[in-house]
Amino acid sequence: MAGLTALQFRVTNFRNIEDSGWIPLDRVTALVGRNESGKSALLKALHKFNPATPAPYEAQPEFPRDRFTSEYTEKERIPVCAAEFALQDSFKQLLREKFPDLTLPTKVTVTKYYSHDATYVFDTELDDPSDDPKALLGALIEAQSAAMRIEAPAPEQEEVTQTLRTNLVQQLIAWTDELEGLKTLRSSETASTLGRLRYDVNTKVGPLTAEIIEKLQQAISGALKVAGSKPPKEQLWEEIAKALPVFIYFDNYGMLDSAIDLTRFLEDLKTRPNNPKVRTIRAMFKHVKLSEAEIQRLGRTRAEIARLSNQPVTDEMLAEERQRKELRSIKLNSASNDMTKKFSAWWKQRRHRIRYSADGDFFRIWVADDRRPDVEIELESRSQGFQWFFSFYLVFLVESDEMHKDAILLLDEPGLHLHPTAQQELIALFEELSQKNQLIYTTHSPFLIDGDHLERAIPVIETPDGHSLVKPDFWPEDRDTVFPLQAAAGYAMVESLFRHKKNLLVEGMAEYYYLYALSHVCQALRMAALPDDIYVSPCGGTKYMGIMASLFLGHQVRPAILLDADDAARVRKEALLRELYSGHASMIVSLDNVLGRMECEIEDVLGESALLTQLNSMLSGRLEITVQDRAGGSVVDHITAAAKRLSIDLPQGWKGELARRVAADLARSQPMDVEPDVVDRAAKLFDAIRQRF
Repeated sequence: MAGLTALQFRVTNFRNIEDSGWIPLDRVTALVGRNESGKSALLKALHKFNPATPAPYEAQPEFPRDRFTSEYTEKERIPVCAAEFALQDSFKQLLREKFPDLTLPTKVTVTKYYSHDATYVFDTELDDPSDDPKALLGALIEAQSAAMRIEAPAPEQEEVTQTLRTNLVQQLIAWTDELEGLKTLRSSETASTLGRLRYDVNTKVGPLTAEIIEKLQQAISGALKVAGSKPPKEQLWEEIAKALPVFIYFDNYGMLDSAIDLTRFLEDLKTRPNNPKVRTIRAMFKHVKLSEAEIQRLGRTRAEIARLSNQPVTDEMLAEERQRKELRSIKLNSASNDMTKKFSAWWKQRRHRIRYSADGDFFRIWVADDRRPDVEIELESRSQGFQWFFSFYLVFLVESDEMHKDAILLLDEPGLHLHPTAQQELIALFEELSQKNQLIYTTHSPFLIDGDHLERAIPVIETPDGHSLVKPDFWPEDRDTVFPLQAAAGYAMVESLFRHKKNLLVEGMAEYYYLYALSHVCQALRMAALPDDIYVSPCGGTKYMGIMASLFLGHQVRPAILLDADDAARVRKEALLRELYSGHASMIVSLDNVLGRMECEIEDVLGESALLTQLNSMLSGRLEITVQDRAGGSVVDHITAAAKRLSIDLPQGWKGELARRVAADLARSQPMDVEPDVVDRAAKLFDAIRQRF
């Protein structure tokens, strides 16, 4: 990827979006919501943040209509989109070579405005030692001291030398006094003052003062160089601005026809190059490695034209015709084999063979499948889903090696025509594409949400007054919005019934986040971790664990169960041991047995210090836990007690959102930086889980 990784973005004052709030970004991020919720508006605003091809923000069509007359003014700088980026280590190394004296930032937040300008904020204050006037003042004081010690060449010249000493010292003292209040070298006024200083000092050059003046002039020249240059902060920003990833927006994937009129395509390429279908055809010819001139020559040969015109066909024409057709056949056959191989790796509905051919003024695409391998059918006669996937994959296959390299890809409602199982395969393609490009897409299909990475799904809803609202913290109450998320989670769970023989049921999403995040840390440190073949299923609450367990048992799969050590968990454990898990007590993991505490929850594996930083970033006030709050119970009880004492409202769903934030922070941290006690408790828990299988 590029030198910068997008961490989050925020859209304001754009169409139906007043303020989206900060939206976290992963390698793959899905904006999920029903139609008209504002998903496309979010993508379009982000696309214009730094588009691959010019697409400026336009206030007249894009500023919220209900506020345009009363609030919009060209004179005021109105923000549209802000994005926070992390500097990658390789990029920071390059910057270190250019700015060896700077303490480099780790993040930069960039805001774009309707006025087409931008502002930036680094997460680190940049020290600029070169801008400090102290070195110049020190050189002036040193020159004064040296001037006082000037020796007369001969005794009879002592009086003249004394006058020289006095005048030079007084001059240097006057300049020291003038510059003493200087706070910075970088200003046009300072540059003018230093220019006068240099001129004035030069008037004192003589046999006795040459060495003093030369040394002082070196300091003045250095200060002048700083005064005439941009601040390092601006220079650093210029380098970072060059590395900002471009955003590529796709909302319409032009599906190919089986027969392409070459003459018409070349005309369209000149008159409407951004047309979706023209774009896809262009990508196909690039894959075939044919230039525009070669495309033109794909049409009728001189011999064919002569035959149609009843003109004589010469030997030269026949030789040219044979050579061109052989070369054309080789190129098309090679491209056909390449596309068949690559396409089959992603489209698993059936195995297909793609064949390109040229026939007169037409370029054709033929498709055969493994059920009728000897029967070729035109592309447009295949299913609409197949046509869409073929066209989509072709564009990405070609363009990902061109302008999309290191770009952030924005896909608006991809795969609408695909069968649900093909939509699931599209998720795998997104994962592959994200190895080189961050990818953000919108959807309302549960089959385009990765059930194994629900943390990547960001709900987008429409408020009663028609504004778009993003809910990255928790699932909204809106049924239409939450349905695809619930369905995706359910689909992932049902898939696990058949795919996985080792399953672990946990109470909710908090346990899901913590287990996987801590497992990655333990794996990196070569300690006991969650085995890859154990699949974790959140149940949505302790009371549903029995229902979920019975679903698994109905498919001859007995999952292990992880329970907290609180009253609700103890009641559930007794019920399970009486019925579903009678004689299988070893398949229930209780946290009290693992951590050695009577009252504990999954948060106790992390401990207070690992939780409070992220928790306080969620709250309106700062929460601190005292000895009084720790009187009994789990870490969650301590947090609840502290919040009650401080009159701080814990938001609905705070445990799940806290888990998501802590898990994301663990993913960004170096494993060796995680507290040893946390790692030890996690490894002990994973070891207990592994023993159940």
